[in-house]
Amino acid sequence: MASPPLSEETTLDLHTQMTTASEGAIAILLIGPLDSRRCALRNILTLPQWEIREAATYSEAVGILDNRRIAVTICDTEIEDGNWQALLANLQSRANPPNLIVSSRLADERLWAEVLNLGGYDVLVQPFDRGEVLRVARMAWMAWRQECPSRTAEKDGHLRLRAAAS
Repeated sequence: MASPPLSEETTLDLHTQMTTASEGAIAILLIGPLDSRRCALRNILTLPQWEIREAATYSEAVGILDNRRIAVTICDTEIEDGNWQALLANLQSRANPPNLIVSSRLADERLWAEVLNLGGYDVLVQPFDRGEVLRVARMAWMAWRQECPSRTAEKDGHLRLRAAAS
């Protein structure tokens, strides 16, 4: 006998549990000089389901991206041995690329337009507003998750089978 379909609320709750328990934390990579800007971001992004990785240089960031599944990258406009455009090009060449958020002390409409036109996700202005950082990071993660349904489809299927069997 077939099990009844799961309600949307149950499916969403299971997905939330799956994301935090099965996959572990949502990985966010902060890229930029180790200074008050990166420290401010780290202090804002303290939600328990988020795992923060950090890189000071472009090369270090690429090394982390090669060895870790990252959902969101937040890159300062000032990074050693590269820039946010080179990082974006690198990300776009990957399967399931993380969304790129650029942070800048001098964010203006030109930078914002350039980031979006090249395929970046958004721009954060320094000094950082806690609510804005959290909102943009969450939205970037949700967009990343939706852009590649294969990231969750297999796990969702296993959860539905387990829930139906219970």
